[in-house]
Amino acid sequence: MNSISYFDTPALMAKAAADLIVSLSADAIKKRGRFTIALSGGNTPAKLYALLAQEPYRRSIDWKKVYFFWGDERCVRTDSNDNNSYNAKKALLNHVPVPAENIFPVPVDLSHAEAALQYAQTLNNFFKEPTPKFDLILLGMGDNGHTASLFPHTTILHETKAIVKDVYVEEVKMYRISFTASLINHAAHILFLIAGKDKASILKTVLEGPFEPENYPAQIIKNADWYISRT
Repeated sequence: MNSISYFDTPALMAKAAADLIVSLSADAIKKRGRFTIALSGGNTPAKLYALLAQEPYRRSIDWKKVYFFWGDERCVRTDSNDNNSYNAKKALLNHVPVPAENIFPVPVDLSHAEAALQYAQTLNNFFKEPTPKFDLILLGMGDNGHTASLFPHTTILHETKAIVKDVYVEEVKMYRISFTASLINHAAHILFLIAGKDKASILKTVLEGPFEPENYPAQIIKNADWYISRT
């Protein structure tokens, strides 16, 4: 069942998300010796990443035991401002003492098909299980109801075997690499970060409307926490 929390500003939402990450990471590290997180792209989580790089959060997380992955990635150059891992490094990872070997970006220097296969293999090698179980997966949502790179009416929505898949998104004329819904739904915790009044209509449809995942792929994701900024 989804849990929904509202915040007056994106800054307050980012603080709540940072507090949650501190709590979840401490608990996971205490129980299993590590904390695994898949980051998302876009403007909304950038505020969270910048906050985590500042005190008191910077000293509140055992960064040497945190392992970073990405739920989806654009097939662009690794130094492109459209590259999710590049942006996360600029906002967060370059400013905290996380070992380089704890960071697992999508290998976009390969072809899109090879990148998806290799990233799936990377996950399997790391987690040593067919369907990896992340401690936390961060997600956003577009104004068309997509999340990660699960876009409306794309073949990846029907993927049942692969945990990572390449997909061509016609509306943005771009190949992307994405976690599949089965992998996302297997996570221990899933957190959506949504900001802006312009998302109000699609949010209402996704959260309260009929189940139409072909049109609104975010509906495929179950048992998530939704942090929503009113502004």
